[in-house]
Amino acid sequence: PYTTLFRSLVAGPILRTADLVPQFQRPRTATRDQLCWGLALMTVGLFEKVVLADGAFAPVADAVFRVRHPVGALDAWLGTLAFSGQIFCDFAGYSTIAIGSAMCLGFNIPNNFRSPYAAAGFSDFWRRWHISLSTWLRDYLYIPLGGNRKGEARTYANLMTTMLLGGLWHGANWTFVIWGGLHGLFLAAERGLKRAALRWTFLSGLAFNALLVLVTYILVNVAWVLFRAKSLPAAISILGGMAGLHPSAAAVLPTVKILETVVCIAGLLSAQWYMRNRTLETVVTQTSPRLIATAWACMMFAIIITQGRGNAFIYFQF
Repeated sequence: PYTTLFRSLVAGPILRTADLVPQFQRPRTATRDQLCWGLALMTVGLFEKVVLADGAFAPVADAVFRVRHPVGALDAWLGTLAFSGQIFCDFAGYSTIAIGSAMCLGFNIPNNFRSPYAAAGFSDFWRRWHISLSTWLRDYLYIPLGGNRKGEARTYANLMTTMLLGGLWHGANWTFVIWGGLHGLFLAAERGLKRAALRWTFLSGLAFNALLVLVTYILVNVAWVLFRAKSLPAAISILGGMAGLHPSAAAVLPTVKILETVVCIAGLLSAQWYMRNRTLETVVTQTSPRLIATAWACMMFAIIITQGRGNAFIYFQF
């Protein structure tokens, strides 16, 4: 551009501004389809954030994790499951709003979540959860450390180092470090079991995959306790409740809230299982336009009528 500008000053012809601006810096104009998709994605993101994360899951998680006395198994598990739903809907909603906003301006941003709670194993989980961060950890930590190219012992050490640093990235607190360490152990154990299971041909089929998804989801929720708890003693107390060590603890959640939470968690998991190997674009193109319009209107109505505190996005603190 500077050479062209110099020549124009010497030779005399007048150049247009567009001639001096590289193509990728020129203004973008969203197409009609991009605008419609962008608005739809923003609606989905707001529904996840306002209705599900803040309205349905946050009150339950806060009620359980803020108590100072031990909690029973039912309260501990429901509070943890509610937080897992809250952090997903909060962060996935934030990402979906950002993707939709960018699309309204003519930009296409890759998806950041792909049904992570339907993951079959922890390597699959990290390919589906916070894809931008997991990709960065892989490309700039795991691979430069040697990845899986320098023997099994070095591979396990690289997995642990990467996940410990990933946990520390979230905050200088032992709970985050242990959370990252747990995921490192999960990934290392999964790798070792996969190598041993190459000889076990019976470990296949829909039933085994469903069991693997369930085990992955349970262990991910165990790790979420350390992510949510304010301190290590608080996390140990919740984990003790999940293990049934506090059978005489006073109830925290009322029956109505328990039922609401179970329905919301079941709905979230059902949706993720259905979308496990599908994309939103495929589902929309295969669905009746009337049904799509009805679902869109229902989400907008739920967003409008939901009354809450308007919590900030969880990941704004990291």
